Amino acid sequence: MSTQISANISPETRELLERYVATYGVKKSHLIETAVLHHLKALDEIPADLLIPPEIEISLASGERLVKSIETPKRPTKAMRELYRD
Repeated sequence: MSTQISANISPETRELLERYVATYGVKKSHLIETAVLHHLKALDEIPADLLIPPEIEISLASGERLVKSIETPKRPTKAMRELYRD
C-alpha cells in the first residue's frame, strides 16, 4: 500500500528530476521515495554534530566580508606555502 504526498519544489529541482527520470527511465515516485529514505537514513546514522546543513544563513555584513575576502585574497602565510609544497 502506498500513500500520496505533495510538495512544492523549485523549477530548477523539477528540471533536474525530469531530466534524471528521462535519462535513466525510472519512475518519479520510485526516485523520490529512494532519495527520501536515503536522506532520512543518513540523518539517523550520522551524529548530529557532524551534519552540515545544505544552506547556511549569514548576515549581510558577513556576506560582504566573505565577498571581499574572495575578491582580494590575502597572500598565503609561510606555513600555508610549506603545507602545499611538494
